[in-house]
Amino acid sequence: MAEIVAVYLIRKLAASFTSAAITRVVSLTESLRGLEPKIRGIMRDLELMQAFLRYADTYRGSNELVGVWVKQVREIAYDINTHADEFTYLTAGKRRSIFGAFIGSQNINDLLRLLKELENSKKELDQLLGDREKYGIRLRDGSSSSTEHVLSRHLADSAHFIQEDEIVGFDKHRDQLRRWLMDEESHRTVISVWGMGGAGKTTLVTTAYRDEMVVGHFGCLAWVSVSQVYDADDLLKRIILELPQETRKALNPHSLDSMPSWRLVETLKSLLHPTRYLIILDDVWHKEVWDDVSSALFDNGCGSRVVITTRKQEVALAAFDSQVMKLEPLKEYEAWTLFCKKAFERENGGGCPPELEYLARRIVEKCDGLPLALVSIGRHNLRTEETKMAWKSILDGPVWGIRANPDLHKISTNLNCSIDDLPHQLRSCLLYCSIFPKGHVIKRKSLIRLWVAEGFVQEGAESAAEEAAEQCLNQLVSGSMLQVTHKNEFGRVSLLRMHNLVWDLIVFRSSEEHFHQVYDTDAGGVLQYRVQSLSIIGTRGDHQLDEKMPKLRSFHVFSSVLAPSLLSNFRLLTVLNLFRAPIESLPGDVFDLLNLRYLCIRETKVQELPEAISKLRSLEYLDAWRTPVKNLPWGIASLKNLQHLMAKKFEGKTTRYTDSTSGVHVPHGIQKLKRLQTLKAVVADGDMIESLSSLTHMRRLEIVDVRNKHCVKLVKSILKMKHLRHLVVKRKHWHETLQLGSLSPPPPQLQKLSLYGKLEGGVLPPWFNSLANLTHLTLQSSGIKKPSLRLLSSLPKLAYLVLLEAYDGERLDFDAGWFPELRLLRLQDMGHLTSVEIEQGALVNLHELFLVRCRELKKVPTGIKKLIHLHKLELDDMPNELVKNLHEEDRLQVQHIPIIMNWVKNEDQWIEQRLF
Repeated sequence: MAEIVAVYLIRKLAASFTSAAITRVVSLTESLRGLEPKIRGIMRDLELMQAFLRYADTYRGSNELVGVWVKQVREIAYDINTHADEFTYLTAGKRRSIFGAFIGSQNINDLLRLLKELENSKKELDQLLGDREKYGIRLRDGSSSSTEHVLSRHLADSAHFIQEDEIVGFDKHRDQLRRWLMDEESHRTVISVWGMGGAGKTTLVTTAYRDEMVVGHFGCLAWVSVSQVYDADDLLKRIILELPQETRKALNPHSLDSMPSWRLVETLKSLLHPTRYLIILDDVWHKEVWDDVSSALFDNGCGSRVVITTRKQEVALAAFDSQVMKLEPLKEYEAWTLFCKKAFERENGGGCPPELEYLARRIVEKCDGLPLALVSIGRHNLRTEETKMAWKSILDGPVWGIRANPDLHKISTNLNCSIDDLPHQLRSCLLYCSIFPKGHVIKRKSLIRLWVAEGFVQEGAESAAEEAAEQCLNQLVSGSMLQVTHKNEFGRVSLLRMHNLVWDLIVFRSSEEHFHQVYDTDAGGVLQYRVQSLSIIGTRGDHQLDEKMPKLRSFHVFSSVLAPSLLSNFRLLTVLNLFRAPIESLPGDVFDLLNLRYLCIRETKVQELPEAISKLRSLEYLDAWRTPVKNLPWGIASLKNLQHLMAKKFEGKTTRYTDSTSGVHVPHGIQKLKRLQTLKAVVADGDMIESLSSLTHMRRLEIVDVRNKHCVKLVKSILKMKHLRHLVVKRKHWHETLQLGSLSPPPPQLQKLSLYGKLEGGVLPPWFNSLANLTHLTLQSSGIKKPSLRLLSSLPKLAYLVLLEAYDGERLDFDAGWFPELRLLRLQDMGHLTSVEIEQGALVNLHELFLVRCRELKKVPTGIKKLIHLHKLELDDMPNELVKNLHEEDRLQVQHIPIIMNWVKNEDQWIEQRLF
């Protein structure tokens, strides 16, 4: 974490103190001329420390002196961070004279005080650099956290001694692995088993490696543990030495020491050449490992196999021909079975005594399906009262740290290896996830926007900051640090969670390093006043929150209680997340947060945004989605740094899939927001549409209440948005026509398009042919006919299609070859539709089909049986005749579909009826 702080601070100092503001400030008084040299000196010191801190952070438990020194560096860095934010605060939003100088002496006094504090911080940094030399604080490259690595390796090795009847929840994986090992494929095959630390990868592979049939199938077997730190030549030598004695009997082991790399490869090839071999490469951390050994583990045409275990998906996919198996945490009943088997196998035959069941259930819940945790805690065979005390200490005591239960140390060591292996940017992104309560479902978009607002991810030369943040998210998923709970129709992550034990660990590490604290107002506890980031959970207020927290930069509310005066204590905030907070108006203190970059009031009851919002000149994200806000104030036009503006009023649900919403009115002057990338959802008027032509960096635009008279200027504005990815256009009145025929060529990167309104002549504009990157399309009230459907069917990437009152015919045919990539189709409110026919070869990749309020459609689509990939059919407010036919004459047509659901509305609720 210390390296993260240093890297971030160097970047921040460069942005804050070398900007145009410093030139103005130093001209105020001779005393301030020392400001810039002090800053440059601090930056040099931090750069000198940065490389050292890269390794020092991973030495937390193995070198106490290093740990103390790193902690001191971190605290000074936090102080300097406060100075930088203080400088930004003092130079933001102040009235200046025509000469550019600040009015009033207070600013000069504050800046002089700041200069003195910076001088003290510089002296402290210099002292720490001297202490490092004085006390001989040294680290050896590539050997960081050696104690943790040794213990982690010991845990993996212990898997070799587990009996097969102790293994729970892996039956299908074990059988699949055996089949892959012994199938008839004669080419060498690579099998990769990946999952988070402690998931049971080594245990699973061990069962196959010791299986008598597997042993008999291969003429030569070897197992090598690779681990985080490896040398390619050493790895080749260890593979050779692990081969059976009879395989390498003619080889002198001492000769390996002097062999060059190419000779080691040839030696291993010659030993493996005549036999069917099985090589296990356990605990692989780097994808380069396969590059280093693949030429030696060659395809000898004998049906040989190589098995790789890893925590990283990129390693699992490193071999071109690999078969990949993902190990997920155990299901609840599997976890309970494994825990009881370990805890009670001797005295109760694997059954939990009634007097211990409550505690045992809580332990299993805490372990969240991780086999290592379940086995480590459950392995003690104690008397009942001793067991109760031990388990209570785990549940009620500190989760990690020196006072934690020893059984948890093994688990934390294993998980810490994964965290410490992350680059500093990914580590900061992961630790930041501790802002969310345990078990919280995290939205991808919200998380990556927070990362960007916090400065953890920067805009690249060829990618926007949000795109770079999504790459970070995918790497954390690939590294088994975040768990995906839902993907969209393209397999893109949409919802995530953290494993309970990973959450416990990063909350502990964040709190220990004063990076972040989760404060539960119900449970109480000690609030850390030096913490950088704070999340509030619970249902009641707490007097500790009335104290000032000068270093707080990020504040997140997950509580049902929020005191309006609270924010006056956090004046240097950069992130304020009030998602679903219990407020009806923004506290006035918000508008004194001059450093604020991120403000979220999504799904609150806030009625309006005051004019005072113009003071928030640093604001980049403003999220007022699904609030009662109707009008944006004039002050919005003053927020020159604003990049994302999202506001929409939610009025109710019309179906399970559609909402009734309205946009917000924006003031004149919106064209001044040159950095704007997101503008959703705004009400159209002449001035606003003309202003859009200046917003050439737009990526997401949603505009509602469009009239015929607006269309010409709207098209001209959109044509200038070369980076536009997502476009929504809604007409004002039902009889209005969206005259968009001249939108040619359309934005080249357009991926999502929603058009709500009649199209000219009921025909899609010709430029639809150019939508080569379009993946999502929603049409409402378009009036299109079969020729337009034929045009849509040829779009190469279209995967999501929603037609709302969009097709006027009684019969809807999907011809052979149509929509080859479509994965989701929703037909809704087709008042005249009586039949749907799907030809062989149409919709070949369709996974989900939704039929909603098509009141004349009384039979399932003809040809639905041909959709072999269809796994979900949902009906919502459809005719009773159709539902009845599903149970009777159409049942054979849909029996291949795993999920068939019927939704019936009862007053304001939808009731699910699982048909099969």
